[in-house]
Parts: sequence; structure tokens; C-alpha cells
Amino acid sequence: MKLLNKYITLALLISLLGLGACGGKGENKENSNATDTSKTTKKDSAKTDTKQPEVTTNVKPDAALTAKAHLMAGIELDDKGGMDELFATSEAQEHFKLLNKSWQQLEDNRLSKIRPWRDKEIGHINKEKHNLFYPFSGPDFLNAFLYFPNCDNYIMFGLEPIGELPKFDIKDKKFLKNYLYRSREALAELLKRNYFITSFMSGDLNTATMKGVLPLMAIFLSRTGSKIVKIERIVFDTNGNRKIVPVTVPTDKNRTLLHIEFLAKGKANSQHIYYFGSDIQEKYVKQKKHFIDFIKSFDNKVTLTKSASYLPHYEIFTTIRNIILDESSAVLQDDTGVPYRYYKERGWNVQLYGKYARPVADFKSGYQPALRDAFKTGNTVKKLDFTYGYHWKTDNTSLLFCQKPKK
Repeated sequence: MKLLNKYITLALLISLLGLGACGGKGENKENSNATDTSKTTKKDSAKTDTKQPEVTTNVKPDAALTAKAHLMAGIELDDKGGMDELFATSEAQEHFKLLNKSWQQLEDNRLSKIRPWRDKEIGHINKEKHNLFYPFSGPDFLNAFLYFPNCDNYIMFGLEPIGELPKFDIKDKKFLKNYLYRSREALAELLKRNYFITSFMSGDLNTATMKGVLPLMAIFLSRTGSKIVKIERIVFDTNGNRKIVPVTVPTDKNRTLLHIEFLAKGKANSQHIYYFGSDIQEKYVKQKKHFIDFIKSFDNKVTLTKSASYLPHYEIFTTIRNIILDESSAVLQDDTGVPYRYYKERGWNVQLYGKYARPVADFKSGYQPALRDAFKTGNTVKKLDFTYGYHWKTDNTSLLFCQKPKK
């Protein structure tokens, strides 16, 4: 009976989590032509940071897509892609003022502290050629690029659908005002905590006005100093072959990837985001083999997990956990990622940062005695001056940087 109750409890927990990409409830909420492609395009990493000035490049950003992303992100730019009138509206100017104020708080409280930590503690990773795997990410490209700005490719997934970008019309200022308001609402929890809450995202990104992760990813690209080159969908057939279609073409979400090519500030080569909105529990792995094969097709992977609802702890995500352990050379995570004991059993080098605290109320089963003991007895635990996950109101952030021993 005890064993049965255990599985019932786990099932209830997982259903409450919604198998989310970003977090638990915690608190109440305050163009391209169709072509065929048979393999992933991989480009060399640029060895620069977003703080660097523009460099000579042959990559040509799409002015209209970039301008639309900047408008949603509340950022002025010289080439407005023919949307000068929209930028000048009182609705847009109000959005710029409100979003910039909120973003500045995020910058002051967290982002400005994370960058120097990144350069000091994991800077050697960012000097090497890598691809980033970010499971359970939802639309959070911001943190992917913040910690690992030089990756050629960013492979991300969550439950949230791909969605679409809005069609703004200077004659419909009511829609413009409402859309910009909805985008600020969708960003509110990340701006406050630096992570999304899954249950909120399911509502914010499935309204009649705003749909899917694409709008927020476009905002993050602009806010990280990047310009959009193209946005498209990659559709898998039943044999795993791929075809590129315009992002506006409706497709089966379980067979479709979002692909964004972008040019970051100070870089000569473009980089790529690949996102699929689908449930990758173990029971769905066989029928979604095309997604698993796609993830595995990238070599030189590093992994980021953050506020991941402790999903890598459960056997229903064994395949994803094994990809992290088998195919990553390094992992940056909080305690919600792969349990600490897996790294120690495999002889990984684990650097601990901050403090370990019991999981927040939504995730009590994620408590790790082994990790608690490591924080208590380890004499090499380093301090953190920023929060990383669910303990965003306190200094009880635990961060692990795990490196696989070189053969």
C-alpha cells in the first residue's frame, strides 16, 4: 500500500506541475520560401560578447522583423522597417516607458551581477565552440544567451506552443495597445523573479491577442542586442525528413520546430535558436523520435537547466536526463535539474555556489540530502550575489556548475 501511495502521489504531483517548462505556481500573479533540408546547419561561434561594437559581417538581418521585435521590446532603433508611425504612437511610447522601467530593475537586481560572475566562473566555456541544450526552457532565451552568449545553436523545448508574431496596423491602435499590454503581462514574472511560471504561461501565451513563445523570444533577442535574420518552421515527416516552411503556415506542433536565425551585436556570424513546443515524457519518446534525434544531432553540447520543476528527477524524463549526462561536457543548473548524486556517481567535477535550502512548497519531493550534505561539508562552496531559481526572495540560491572529466 505504501508503494501504491507513493506512485499516486507522484502522479498527482506531475499533473500539478503540468510538466512545465519554467516553474511552479508559487504565488499568485501580480519569411522564407519552402525548401528541403536534410541536416542541421552549424556555424562557427563568434568569440565576442554583446558589449562589443558592430563588426563587419555578410549576414543581412531582416529589417521588418527586427523592427517589430524592437517595438515589442520597447527599444528604439534607426531602421524601423517601415513602421515609423507605429513607433511614434502614444501607445508605443507608453509601452517603451513602462517596459524600460521594469527591465531596468531586472538589470540592476540580477543581470548586471550575473555577467561578471559568468565571465569569471564559466568564461572558459564561452571561449570554446559549443551548442546549448536548454530543456524545459519555455521561451526563456534571455537566460540562455545571458549565460552562454557564444553558442552556435540553442536547442530549447517546453510545453508552450510556437505561436506567431502580431500583425500591427497603424489604423488599429486599440489592438496595438492591448498587445503591448499583454506582452508586459507575460513578461511580469520573469522581470520579477527571472523565471517563468508554467501555469501563468499557459494563459498568457494562449490568448486571442498573444500566441506562443515566438513574441517573447523576439523581445529577448532585441533586449540582448540581436537582430533577426529569419524566422521559419521546420516540419518533420513520418520518416524524419525535414522541410522548411514559412512561420505563418499552420503545422502539427508535434512534428514542428521553430527556427530563428539571428545576428548578435558585435558578431560576424549568425546564431540559431531551435525550439519545439511538445511534451517529451518517456511515454511519448518513441512517437517523437524525430525531436530526440534532432537534439542528439548536435555535438559539443553544454546544458542549462533552471527552475525546471524538478522534472529531471523523475523516471518519466529518463531520456532527457540521459541526454544531459551522456552528451554534455558541462551543465549549469540549480537543484531542480539532474539530481546531484548522478554527477557524483559518474565522477563529474561539481562546483557549488550559494546555499542549499529545502525546495519551495510546490516541490517538496525534490529535496536532496546528498546535496544538502555537500553544501554543509564542502569547503570550496562559493558565494553568489544574485538569485537563480525558486528562492528568488532570499539568498538561498543553490547553483551547480558540473563538468564531465576529460578522457
